[in-house]
Amino acid sequence: MRLIVTNGDAAVERLRAGGMTGDILPWRDVLHDGPVPEDEPLERLSQLRAAFLAEEFGMPRDEVALRFAERDTTIRQHRDYERIEIWLEHDLYDQLQLLQILHFFAEQQRMENIYLVQADSYLGLTRVEDVEALSTTAMRVSPMQFELACHGWRAFTSPDPSALVQFSSHDTGALPFLKPAILRLLAEFPDPVRGLSLTEERILERLQDGPATAADLFRDVTGQEDARFMADASFFRRVGGLAFVKEPLLNGLPAPYCLRSEKLDAEDGLPASYADFAGAEVRLTDAGREVLSGGLDHAMANDVDRWIGGVRLRPALQLRYDRKAGEMIAPR
Repeated sequence: MRLIVTNGDAAVERLRAGGMTGDILPWRDVLHDGPVPEDEPLERLSQLRAAFLAEEFGMPRDEVALRFAERDTTIRQHRDYERIEIWLEHDLYDQLQLLQILHFFAEQQRMENIYLVQADSYLGLTRVEDVEALSTTAMRVSPMQFELACHGWRAFTSPDPSALVQFSSHDTGALPFLKPAILRLLAEFPDPVRGLSLTEERILERLQDGPATAADLFRDVTGQEDARFMADASFFRRVGGLAFVKEPLLNGLPAPYCLRSEKLDAEDGLPASYADFAGAEVRLTDAGREVLSGGLDHAMANDVDRWIGGVRLRPALQLRYDRKAGEMIAPR
């Protein structure tokens, strides 16, 4: 009996259409958003993740928690499956899932008959006729790959950001898509001068050219990625994080975006619907221009409080990552 673990529902549908048999389990979690603290057992971490996703994206908490519980129950029954295949992509979203999944199996001392299919394109967009050919690339996960994944997972979940920086300098050739993904994750730490993540920087730079809808921002900014990893909900959350703050860097949004909201009255401070948010015309503010010029630090001015893996960025601990030097430093 075979279990296929993949990134999400779109990939599940494509694999099914391509003739893949057995049970197919979507992992789903957007691990690059929100807290992923170290040393938490799978079920406890899932509870934390479900609470975060429900709160941040406006999803029903019970529904999210149930999905995680069903996922965890299936993966805990891995001994029922003679063969396990992990089908994941090259981008950050998938590479973090790969670390978690391989770390889980290593902890379970299940290292036999586990195979990896790594795609350099998006599984949800794979042509149905290409799925069978992709399945022939499955390679047994080696002890070196398990060891590397465990090291990477510990670095990602560590509260010490230097662990992730140190890991990014290691030889990760056994998992060839991992290093670019980790470097991209590090670029989401605030930069030393302006306190912007790379995504935030690209949003503001795009608006220097003139107003744009939130949907256009999503297309133009994520189009700059070597490997697109961010869906619209995660991206809209970042756009809102530049608008609904003490010193707004952009304006024009009706209200914070909520994944599951219906059309609501923004004047009541309630979340905006997808159409209202995506279609809103966004403009750079004077504060946004000041940040881009280096005269204002967004993370400090707006008391940024967010998580990257096991690291919490907050007003009392505003770490900075120098992308050129590859170093974590104190703010200016």
